[in-house]
Amino acid sequence: MGSGRGKPWLLWTALMVPAAATLAGIGTYAGVLGPEDPPKPSRADLVGSYEDGQGGEVTLRADGTAEVRGIEYAAEEEPGFAVLKRCEDGAVHWAFTETRPRWHDQVSLRTTCESPTPWLWDAGGSPAAPELIHWTFTPGHPDSRRVLTRR
Repeated sequence: MGSGRGKPWLLWTALMVPAAATLAGIGTYAGVLGPEDPPKPSRADLVGSYEDGQGGEVTLRADGTAEVRGIEYAAEEEPGFAVLKRCEDGAVHWAFTETRPRWHDQVSLRTTCESPTPWLWDAGGSPAAPELIHWTFTPGHPDSRRVLTRR
């Protein structure tokens, strides 16, 4: 009758298939396998002045400081009720967080405009034409999306 002693390839196959799948998953996550990510802006590429087309401007400087003029944000007037206000702050600090895989690079802005936590904006576009994207109200809602392009 049949025993597995004459078929060592069966044992090797049973061990190699999960190992190969694990290595392929790690390689894809690390960016070694799969399609190459399009070039994204680095921290140095983000330095410059941006405008949102609605009167708002942000200037990011290489030393980590920034200036915000007329950027809309949601301010809570009373619990559960928010209104749009415009931020004017010349003493902002900013930082860039690059993620791997590069799906969600972010710029954080520490401003004094009624925000206890830093503003987190998505960094997108290309190195030559970077963009900053922020949400005034609900993330994902098309009416609250603001795209700032470099001047």
